[in-house]
Amino acid sequence: MEIAIIVLLLLGGVMIYNHMYRKKMYGEIDRLEAWKVSIMNRPVPDELSKVKQLNMTGETEQLFEKWRQKWDDLVAVQLPNIEEKLFDTEELLDKYRYAKARAVLREIDQLLRQAEGEVQLIIDEVHELIGSEEQNRTEIEELRTTYRDAKKTLLAYRYTFGVAAAKLDEKLEEMESKFQDFEKLTESGNYLAAREVVLSLKKELNDVTVMMNDIPELLTECQTTIPAQLEELLDGYREMKQEGYILDHLQIEREIAEKRKRMEQCLQMIRDLRIDEAKQGVIEIKEEIDTLYDLLEKEVTSHHYIKTEMSRIAEMLNALNEEAKETSEETLFVQQSYQLSTKDLEKYRSIEKQIHQLMKRFEIIHARVLEAKTAYSLLKEELEQLLAQIEMMKEEHEQFRETLQTLRKDELVAREKLDVMKKKLSEALRLVQKSRLPGLPKSYELQLSEAKDSLMKVALRLEEKPLNMPAVSQALEEAETAVQRVYERTVAMIEQASLVEKVIQYGNRYRRRYPSVKEGLEEAEYLFRHYDYEQALEQAVAALEKVEPGALQRVQQIFHEERSKKE
Repeated sequence: MEIAIIVLLLLGGVMIYNHMYRKKMYGEIDRLEAWKVSIMNRPVPDELSKVKQLNMTGETEQLFEKWRQKWDDLVAVQLPNIEEKLFDTEELLDKYRYAKARAVLREIDQLLRQAEGEVQLIIDEVHELIGSEEQNRTEIEELRTTYRDAKKTLLAYRYTFGVAAAKLDEKLEEMESKFQDFEKLTESGNYLAAREVVLSLKKELNDVTVMMNDIPELLTECQTTIPAQLEELLDGYREMKQEGYILDHLQIEREIAEKRKRMEQCLQMIRDLRIDEAKQGVIEIKEEIDTLYDLLEKEVTSHHYIKTEMSRIAEMLNALNEEAKETSEETLFVQQSYQLSTKDLEKYRSIEKQIHQLMKRFEIIHARVLEAKTAYSLLKEELEQLLAQIEMMKEEHEQFRETLQTLRKDELVAREKLDVMKKKLSEALRLVQKSRLPGLPKSYELQLSEAKDSLMKVALRLEEKPLNMPAVSQALEEAETAVQRVYERTVAMIEQASLVEKVIQYGNRYRRRYPSVKEGLEEAEYLFRHYDYEQALEQAVAALEKVEPGALQRVQQIFHEERSKKE
C-alpha cells in the first residue's frame, strides 16, 4: 500500500513538473514570436522612403538598393523561416522532445538577434546618409561665406600679406575647386563623399584664417621691428667700442649677421606658408637679441662697478696689509710672554703670504684695467672673486688677533682660578682645625700634600717666560681635581668623626647590659683614636644595630638637628 502511494506521488510530481516546464517553453515561444513581429514592424520602409527624396543616383542609388534588398530578404525569407521554426518547436513540445525544442529555440534567438542587428544597421546608415546631406547643406553655406570673406580680405589688404600673398591665392584657388567637387558629388548623389569634402574644406579654411591673422604681424616683425632692433644693437655696439669697451668676446657683428640670415629664412617660411615654423623662429631670434642687449648692459654695469670699486678694494687691501703689520709686531711682543703653538704660527705665516698674494693679484687686475684689453665683465668677475677672498682673509686675520688677545685673558683666568683653589684648600684646613680631630689619616695627609704640590706647579707654570698656556691649562685642570678631592674628603671625614662620637654616646646606654655592644664600642673608640674615622663609624653602628635596629637613622636625625641649631 505504501509503495503504491509513493508511486502515485512520484507520478503526480512528474506530471506537475512536466506541465510547468511545457508552460515555460510555450512562454519562450510567445516571447520570440513577439520579437519577430516587432522586427517586422520596424519603420524601415518609412526610412527608405526618405532616401527617395534625395538624388537617386550614384552612391545614394547603390546604397538604397542594398538596403532595400536586405529588408526584402529579411521580410520574405529570414523571418518566415523563423516563423516555421517556431511551429516546429511547438510540434516537438507536443511530442515531449524537450531537448530538441530547447536547441531550436536557442537557434531562433540567435537568428532574431542577427536580424535585429541588420535592421538597426540599415536604419543607422540611412540616418547617416540623410544627416550628411542636411549637414552638408548647412555647413557648405557657412564655408562659402568664410571663403568669400577670406578672398575679400586678401584682395583689400594684399599689401599686408607681402610675400605670402601668392601662396594664399593658390590655397584659395584650390578651395574653389573643392567647392566645385562638392557640388558635383552632391548632384550625383554621393553625399558621404561630399561630406568628406566639407570636412576637408572646414579644416583648410580654418588654417588659412589663422594664417591670415598671423601673417601681417609676423611680416612686421621680420621686415621692420627686428631689423630695427638689430640696427639699434649694432649702433650701440659700435658706440661702446668707440668709448673704449672691449667687446670682441661677444662677437656682436657675427651674431647680428647670423640673425639677419635667419630672418630671411623666416620670410621664406612665411612665403611657403610654414607659419608655425616662422613664429617659432621669430620668438627665438627676439630672445637672442634680448640676450645680446643684456650682455652689452652687463659690460656697462661692469664698467661702473670697476670705476667705483677699484679704489675701495685698494683701500681695503692697504688697510688689511697695515693691520697685518701691526699684528706681526704684536705677535713678536706676545711671543716674549707666551709660547705660541706651531699651528698658530703657521696660520699667521699663511695669512701674511695670502695677503701678499692678494695685493699682487690686485696689481695685475689694475694693470689690465689700465691696459684696456680685457672686457669689463671679465675684470668684474675677477674683482668680485678677489673681494670675496679679501673678506675671508679679514675674518681669518681677526680670528688670529683674537687668539693673541685670548692668551692674556686665559692667563688672567688661570690666576683667578689659582687664587680660588688656594682659598678652597685653606678653607678645608680651617674646617679640620675647627673640628678638633685627634689626628689625620695618612691617606688624607698624602692627598693634602698632592693638592699643595699641584697648586705649586700651577704657580710655577704661571711664572715661566714665555708662558706656555696649554701647559698652564693642563696643570690647572689637575690642580682643580686634586683640591676638589681634598675638600670633599675633608667634609666627609669631619662628618664621619662627629657622627662616630654621637653613635658612641648613644650606645653607652647599652654597654652594661650587652657585652657585645661594649666590645664593639671599645673597638670603635680604638679606631677613632687612631684616626680611622670611617671604620670607627662602621664598627660603632654595627654594634648598636644589633640591639636597636634603626638606631643609626635616629642618631643621624639628632646629629643634623644639633648642627642646624648651631648654624
